[in-house]
Amino acid sequence: MDNTASEQLKYFWDKASITQTKAAEYLQISQPAVNQYLNGTTKLNTDIIIQFADLLNINPKQIDPDIFTPRQLK
Repeated sequence: MDNTASEQLKYFWDKASITQTKAAEYLQISQPAVNQYLNGTTKLNTDIIIQFADLLNINPKQIDPDIFTPRQLK
């Protein structure tokens, strides 16, 4: 996962009407952490991608098309 995943997250985030504060409550992380994920400062991992996708009601593959590939399962 790289900045492309963060860019995709930001794309879908911009289409949603969710505040970073509400997202932080949902994800059980701090609001600054949400901001860092959205800005690509903090690298996205599989778990957080799945949680953001659930929050945004999208498929995790829309954030990172390579999620759940065999290379990640090794």
